[in-house]
Amino acid sequence: LLATGALILQPLKMFALLKKTSGEDVKKIWLPLLDYAHWAPSPHNIQPWKIKIISETEAEIFYDPQRLIPYSDYTSAFMTIAMSIFTETLSIVAANSGYILDVKYDYKPLDASLHDYGHFASVKLIPSDVKPLFDKSLIKTRRTSRLHYNGNAVPVEVIIEMQDAVKGLGHTFNTSSEKTMVDWVLELNRDTLFSDLENEKTRTELEHWIRFSDKEARDKKDGLWYYCMHFPAWLMTAFFHHHERYNHGYKKKILSKAYVHEMRGTATVGWLSGPFANPVDWVSAGKAMTRWWLVMAKHNLYMHPFGSVITNKDSHARLKEKLNYDEGVQPLWLLARFGYSKEPPHSLRLDVNDVFI
Repeated sequence: LLATGALILQPLKMFALLKKTSGEDVKKIWLPLLDYAHWAPSPHNIQPWKIKIISETEAEIFYDPQRLIPYSDYTSAFMTIAMSIFTETLSIVAANSGYILDVKYDYKPLDASLHDYGHFASVKLIPSDVKPLFDKSLIKTRRTSRLHYNGNAVPVEVIIEMQDAVKGLGHTFNTSSEKTMVDWVLELNRDTLFSDLENEKTRTELEHWIRFSDKEARDKKDGLWYYCMHFPAWLMTAFFHHHERYNHGYKKKILSKAYVHEMRGTATVGWLSGPFANPVDWVSAGKAMTRWWLVMAKHNLYMHPFGSVITNKDSHARLKEKLNYDEGVQPLWLLARFGYSKEPPHSLRLDVNDVFI
């Protein structure tokens, strides 16, 4: 009986070893692709994506329901955009490695109530000699800059290239370099930020993703690190932990002026508009935003998005009125300032192995 058992167990051990080796080999194919793709941007640097490797050519993309912001992003539109940006970034990296990434999206709203990872898309690598849209190095060059800019407006030729990057996906990019408009947008963003942070639910949800110390940032490798936000750690800590001291009076005025002062040198603001009613639209918006942002990276141009203005109902209405803009089927879904600055710090990212399921 012992001899028979040994004969049975030996092939099983060999099979398990082969299976393990095969799995590691498969992972090596996807690892270089994800080494770039996991640098994709996301709201508050939350990084909601997960990936399960099925074979050398197939994988399933999921989202982590614990990495959503259901109060601020109650439709899941902006996290769907983030998931789409991740998938589109993966597609661009794959093209640099000789593949087309065939993607089958679920087109379902993300669900923060799930107790397990939610499925987002199925992807397949298909060998191809199609020229990639962008060099993959731009993925790591691209970043947000909350530093002050050098005062130069974005050149017309760069704006046209950014417009062309989104036009094919049904979206429109417009800008203004008029000083009165730029100043108005900066002040609107400031007012919106302070207004939003007076809402306890908004503030609590955001505070969960603020990294108040270097140790916390390095341990968690996600969220909004004070260093990248270009704000002193002590001030961010005081503002969130003792908000009642900063929402009125001279402290609010000082903090307000300091916030706008950090945006000095801004000479161009711009906004994206396009279909934005459902997951199909949001996936398209994510593709458009990926390509649009990589065009900026190619020209060493940075941006600082003003997401609160879009999600705050009153501020959104003020923006539409200022622009005399009739949204119709082309809602405004992103507002930002643009310019040239010193190289900003890179937000930390989860380790690539943390992305795997």
